[in-house]
Amino acid sequence: MTSPTTLTSQTSQDPFFESSGSPTLPKKNSMSGKRSVVSKSNPSSTKTPLSSSITKFYNRACKIHTCCGIMEFNCLKLTSMLALAVSLTAFTFLIVIIALNYSVVTDISSRIGVLQTDATYYREMMKMASRIAADSEYNRTIALEYVDIYQNCFDNYYKSINSLYIVVPSEVIPYIRMNISREETMSRRAVKSELAALELVKTFNYSGAKFILDSDNYNYLLTGYSSEVQPVLDYAQAVSDGYANADLAVTTTSLVVIAVSMAIVIPIMIVFVCLSVTKDTSKEKQLRQVRKYLLIDTINDSVLCEKFKEFCKLERSEENFAVLEKINDYKKLCQRSFDIQVVLYDNDELSGSDMVSDTTTSSNETTDSKKKKNKKGFTEKDLFEIEKKKFELAFEVFTDYLDVRGDHSININKNLADKVKQFLDFFAKGENESLPESLFDAIETDVSILMMDTHHRFKAMIEIQIKEKKKVCPSPSFLYQNPSVLDIPTRELFIFCMWMRLLGVKAIKIFVYIE
Repeated sequence: MTSPTTLTSQTSQDPFFESSGSPTLPKKNSMSGKRSVVSKSNPSSTKTPLSSSITKFYNRACKIHTCCGIMEFNCLKLTSMLALAVSLTAFTFLIVIIALNYSVVTDISSRIGVLQTDATYYREMMKMASRIAADSEYNRTIALEYVDIYQNCFDNYYKSINSLYIVVPSEVIPYIRMNISREETMSRRAVKSELAALELVKTFNYSGAKFILDSDNYNYLLTGYSSEVQPVLDYAQAVSDGYANADLAVTTTSLVVIAVSMAIVIPIMIVFVCLSVTKDTSKEKQLRQVRKYLLIDTINDSVLCEKFKEFCKLERSEENFAVLEKINDYKKLCQRSFDIQVVLYDNDELSGSDMVSDTTTSSNETTDSKKKKNKKGFTEKDLFEIEKKKFELAFEVFTDYLDVRGDHSININKNLADKVKQFLDFFAKGENESLPESLFDAIETDVSILMMDTHHRFKAMIEIQIKEKKKVCPSPSFLYQNPSVLDIPTRELFIFCMWMRLLGVKAIKIFVYIE
């Protein structure tokens, strides 16, 4: 029997003439002697706004493949890590510069100290060698040996003095300060006297050499060292010590500043990274929760549930699907139990009101009459039967799937199974009157996580099938030009909808009453 139709116009998009070009055809359905309203429901989307936004958030992440797995860094973590790396690099570079500067200053100071020591040492060796050479008239070999020692010390002495003259200002140098030539200084004339004595030693004139070295003029010239050369050595040493002390103070201050900065920056960066990781973890939890709800929606859909069940068999995860399906049935029983309890015990809450008024009394009487009518359908025996079914189903889930000795044992945490067993024992002993609705929540979450990859592949397969069907389905223009491809009732309905669209009706929703 052809069913009558009711047409209502809306301002939304016409479901019969979508942009994809595939028309929606009403299907017939029959129920035992009753008339029911059948309307086409939009196909449930496999994506939600929350899951899409979270997916985009994670798609922007930078993935690094390592030997231990894949590391994901989003923009926030990359910025934190980059700032931390730049700060640490700058601090390290500054530490290296300070260390190099300190080593250079220390090296210069040590070199100046060595030059000062060498100058004093070689000058004393020159005086000693000239005296020994002049007094070694009994041994010609020793005399000539000390002449060579003197010559060696002479070269090293003036090498050190010339190096010091380079690093000190010109006003400190004695012959420049006194405006005379270098050969006219007392220290230089004393050295010339020693050279003259050594020349006499070489010609075997030891008495003449002794006379020069013992003369008052030579002893007077020796005092020129303390007034001409020693001030240069003292000045160089003072400057070196000043630079070393200043550099030490600057280096110490810089290191303290760096240490304090790193003590502040590094913990802040670590906390920032930890907070970003925590935020990512919360996003991941939300994403898993959304995927869990999508999986549960698939199980609640009768058509998709059968397809998903067959797909799980191919994926060899039918045990996980069976657990989720039974947990879903358990929650339906819990909802049924709650509805019965509301009908049975909600009247007691209404009768507990202490307010007395005519309006309140009349409303309470009306409510009581409604409750009495509703209570005719349920009794405490019905509630007991529901709780019994809940226990039986929960016991079946535990013995078959949660217990390690079960026929279809699944891989879950043993502590979760023990908690379920504890609730079942309490109910069996009569300590609890009902099992909680959240009995399998933790297990449902774990199993849903295990099933996410399978469900993702299932959604991909469904999307591919939908795309293939859209390619096969004819467009509205093709159906209008070739209406013979439709059966007669559907063809008439299609042509009628086309005329309604031409008349200006933007959308049509069709409700078909089928016997």
